[in-house]
Amino acid sequence: MLDYNALPPELWQEVVGHLPRSSQRACLSVSRTFHALALRLVFTEVTVYFGAWETWDAESEELHQDGEALEDERSSRSFDLLHRIAVDPSFANSIRDLEVHAFKVDGTRGIFEIRCLMNAINSMHELTSLIWHGNAPLPTTGVIHALAQSCRLLRHLSVPLESLDGLPFEKLDYLYSIGISTTWPDEDIMMIHSLTAKRCTTVQPNLRSVEFPFHSPFDVPLNRLPNLAHLGLVVMRSLEGLDTVLRQIPQLRSLSVFSPSMQENAMFEALSSLKPKLPCLESLALQCYDGSTLPLHHAGMLADFLRDRRAMRRLYCNFEVPPESIPAYMSSVGTLKNLEIFDLRMTQQAFTDAFVSEMLANLPRGLAAMKLTSKGSLEDAGVFHRFWTHFTDFQYLYVRTWSPTNVTVEALIEGSKTLQLIGYNGRFYDVEHVDGKPIASSAWSPRKVVFRNVRDFGCEGWEWLMRHLTIVPHAS
Repeated sequence: MLDYNALPPELWQEVVGHLPRSSQRACLSVSRTFHALALRLVFTEVTVYFGAWETWDAESEELHQDGEALEDERSSRSFDLLHRIAVDPSFANSIRDLEVHAFKVDGTRGIFEIRCLMNAINSMHELTSLIWHGNAPLPTTGVIHALAQSCRLLRHLSVPLESLDGLPFEKLDYLYSIGISTTWPDEDIMMIHSLTAKRCTTVQPNLRSVEFPFHSPFDVPLNRLPNLAHLGLVVMRSLEGLDTVLRQIPQLRSLSVFSPSMQENAMFEALSSLKPKLPCLESLALQCYDGSTLPLHHAGMLADFLRDRRAMRRLYCNFEVPPESIPAYMSSVGTLKNLEIFDLRMTQQAFTDAFVSEMLANLPRGLAAMKLTSKGSLEDAGVFHRFWTHFTDFQYLYVRTWSPTNVTVEALIEGSKTLQLIGYNGRFYDVEHVDGKPIASSAWSPRKVVFRNVRDFGCEGWEWLMRHLTIVPHAS
């Protein structure tokens, strides 16, 4: 029998670190030594529940009544968790990533929950990330002050759009990344916040990524963000000055623009004028609110901007591409030789063998992940078998067919050798390979789909590809 005391703790830490999550949890009960080793891994990421999302999301009275018990149970467990954090320093210091799911029915104020959380935050000195989902209750000024006082290692903060007004973000001058957790922001909501050109009075030397609403691009406080590399523009009233502002950020590596309704032309004109600019740009995400299409003249403008960008690795565009625009758009995509992640949303294009063959001809063999959406039909899963031979290490595919189809997820993944995750019509399935054959797991739970994160996907790039979607599964 192996005497585990004969081996150094550092070696066991490596061993435990490579165990499956379930086995790491089992180590908590093996011995005091293994408990200490596993504690740092099992509780690196924790979720605090204020209420229950299932109750909040329930449509029927029956579900709502059942949900009250679930809400009480979740809140009670979270109180125990927060108390443990507050009184046990070793446990508190094992936590790196904290999520808050705030969905209390009739609980928008939630002062008791907020105070419990603040008390726990005062002990989480190793916390590096806080993501807050839901608005019942919203994060408060007190939460920000607690973070500023106790969590100097915090690097990422994401909060609901509705909470921005009044929160003193400038106190968190050590953050690397700040953004909103709202998946699909309401275009009519314009929240005032402290990170605008007029209100931001201190330089934020560490802040590299900002994804916030602004009245216009001119409201981005560029003079206070000397190291800005990732910019997300959401819920804007105007795109005036987009090209002027972007010219001032030559170091920009990632850009996301949520176009206001009826201002798509301004966005594409701005991008077209920036053809020789933004040489470091690796990621581009373009979004619209109303299912806008990409007419041929806009496809040409976008193609002008994209063509021959060697640094580009991620491309997301939820404008629907009609058949007449596909050749111009895909020809420019074909020049992105280092593209790794790609999204294509079409109007009526059917998933045919001819279309897939032509599309693959414009995609680099090193592509690792892709999302395909169309109102066109999918009748033969075999058209996707070309993916497994064309790409060298393709790992994630998401397919959304808005037309009825009898194609199963098992048929889609048949023949794949490297696929790790498949998304199909609002459902996600991890893929394992047994004796060389791909096997789809059970579908992710609705909760996991709604709150999907990098940990769930296993890849930050895949989470980026799906980040801005409100996903509703097809009926079974």
